[in-house]
Amino acid sequence: MEFASSFDDAWARFQASDSLQLAGDTSWWDWTRGRAQFLTFLVRPDDDARAHLARVVERLAGIPGVEPYPDWYWHITVKGAGFQVIKRTHEDDVLRQDVPRIAGKARALFAREATFEAQLGLANAFASVVFVEVWDGGRMRELNARLLAEVPEIARYPIDGEGYLPHISIARFTSSEGLAELKSTLEALRAEGPGPSFSVRRIEFVKVWLSEEPPEFDEVAAYPLLDAASARSPR
Repeated sequence: MEFASSFDDAWARFQASDSLQLAGDTSWWDWTRGRAQFLTFLVRPDDDARAHLARVVERLAGIPGVEPYPDWYWHITVKGAGFQVIKRTHEDDVLRQDVPRIAGKARALFAREATFEAQLGLANAFASVVFVEVWDGGRMRELNARLLAEVPEIARYPIDGEGYLPHISIARFTSSEGLAELKSTLEALRAEGPGPSFSVRRIEFVKVWLSEEPPEFDEVAAYPLLDAASARSPR
């Protein structure tokens, strides 16, 4: 499977598509390989960002085959860590007893990181989801790379590193019936410009319980980032 190299690339690919990847299709199950507990680091949007996302979702409502995610699901993945398992059989398996060590190494990493600003960008889509771009000057890509470098227990995926695109998924697909309407609606939304800025002050480490329904999150750990004054002061 080829992945988009930029938001512009993702939009061009979506505009050229004539079908969608539907929720629960075989490629998704091939990725999970029957595993249900996925570990990931993420950021949640603030209230102003959530209000903007709600307005975007409202514009998508009623398009055939487009199923919005519930608002409690909205998040930005910083780095997928792998699947928690009792016995390792795949490269991206993480043993249950290794999870506290991963959480501890991440805490040491994020304790050095400062709060930063991000902005909701344009509406866009991959083959599998509608999303809103997140513009942050590359900060979340830096955190993605640092997690890979400093926490070797976690998995590396094709969407990490230079392939990482911070975004918030807001809907998935149950059919390709409304594809033409979806393309025109997203084009209109993109013409309206980006959304509000928000401060990223906290990273969460969660366990995601995967199923055919929108997944539930269990918090493993949370990491407050340094405020700007603390980040500038000598240590």
